[in-house]
Amino acid sequence: MDMRKYSGDHFLKVDDVRNGSIQAQIAVVKQGKFDKPDLVFESGDVLSLNATNNKILMRAYGPSSDDWIGKLVELSLGEAPYQGKQIESVKVSPISPPLKPSEQTKPKADGGGFDDGISF
Repeated sequence: MDMRKYSGDHFLKVDDVRNGSIQAQIAVVKQGKFDKPDLVFESGDVLSLNATNNKILMRAYGPSSDDWIGKLVELSLGEAPYQGKQIESVKVSPISPPLKPSEQTKPKADGGGFDDGISF
């Protein structure tokens, strides 16, 4: 039995990567709060994606979140724009090789692509 679902969500924050980066494998991409996607990692940790990280992952793995599953990424301290200022944030960097356009799945017509059926 997968016991991660009983431990509650741990959302990764800047302080989690302040002293060093973390490598994590994407297990699930689901709809999060505030109309933002959440990455759920094999560890059970969750990262709410800002627009900057979303663009980074789309450039590497395509616009369908289905193609992100199983990919290894590095989470480190970075900066992202927020309300006209640069603020500290968790930055996502792809480790798994990028997909060629011919390898990418087309996003679902409904604009979804999030797997809402699995909870941790």
